[in-house]
Amino acid sequence: MTVTVVGIGADGWPGLTDRARRALMDDATVILGARRQLDYLPKGIAENAREWPSPLLPAIDALADGVHVLASGDPMFYGVGATIARRRPDLDMKVIPHLSSFSLACARLRWPAEEVTVVSAVARDPAPFVQAVRAGRRVIVLSESGTTPTAVADLLRDAGLTAELTVLEQLGGFREKVRPWRRTLDVDDLNVVAIEPPAAAGAFEFEHDGQITKADIRALTVAALRPGPGWIWDFGAGSGSVGLTWALAGGGSVVAVERRADRAERVARNAARAGVRLELVVSDSADLTTDLPQPDAIFIGGGLTENLAAACVGVLPQGGRLVANTVTVEGQALAAALRTRYGGELRSYTVADLRPLGAGTARQPRRPIVTWVYVKGEA
Repeated sequence: MTVTVVGIGADGWPGLTDRARRALMDDATVILGARRQLDYLPKGIAENAREWPSPLLPAIDALADGVHVLASGDPMFYGVGATIARRRPDLDMKVIPHLSSFSLACARLRWPAEEVTVVSAVARDPAPFVQAVRAGRRVIVLSESGTTPTAVADLLRDAGLTAELTVLEQLGGFREKVRPWRRTLDVDDLNVVAIEPPAAAGAFEFEHDGQITKADIRALTVAALRPGPGWIWDFGAGSGSVGLTWALAGGGSVVAVERRADRAERVARNAARAGVRLELVVSDSADLTTDLPQPDAIFIGGGLTENLAAACVGVLPQGGRLVANTVTVEGQALAAALRTRYGGELRSYTVADLRPLGAGTARQPRRPIVTWVYVKGEA
């Protein structure tokens, strides 16, 4: 079965290549697309056009041989072509791309495309662009509607970041506009947002009430958890520093479990400023019954019990990592027992800080920290 996907831009029918026009004029018996895309077609061809039904995914599952699909810009760049390829690998899909809005935006702004981070806000959480702005990177946000630029500005404000925003509308078409964003701007639904950060914001500082894993132990803990793009569960989250650092390092997301409502609110604020996707559970970890995304890593920073450890070991996929830190004698004894039962490693860290002593200084040791590191499936 063959399906042809043709990209079309705001320049409409005149902007198509000869190959794209021939495909639609000579070969297409049925053309599917969004109403805005179908309106670009000349009258004779439009007689074969049908608007995508809602919901979309069942219609993709039912695509028949010979159907032609219209897509915005480059169909394989956050477009319907990519969705069809993932959902219908059985199809012989032919793709005729147009210029993407990302390419056009970079051209208008004279930004080297390889130096720009792109984030889609179309049916997705746009918050990851905050991480890029905080790192001093230029960003293009693919908007869902005319309200997206204001939502982007609000997220930046909530993160405590300043940046220069430009709205690029109807790129490639005769109604194209490139304008600095302001809150009173009436923005076309077909737009992208360009973000120019003033400079790198520097290291992320966590808001906390003293309940935070210190930076040196946090670095060792996060290294043991091996950051990645998946999910981490952070039990006894406190300020959320370990889970959020893990997510910032690998592009992941965090489930934070914290029994105190005030600390849970603080985790949410830190996640918003960091631009990290967060699911927050205000609960005692021992009583946790909520359905959660499957974790790739789990950190237990407080409330380690046999039952919680057993539940975490059970839910981890093969290769998933569990790290538990404890400072009490009882907690360290439990960590040793868990290692005997499940395997893994026990590590002990002792850090000494330089402190004044009389006329001089001396190293003052902190409480030793014992860490249980478990990797599911490792001998």
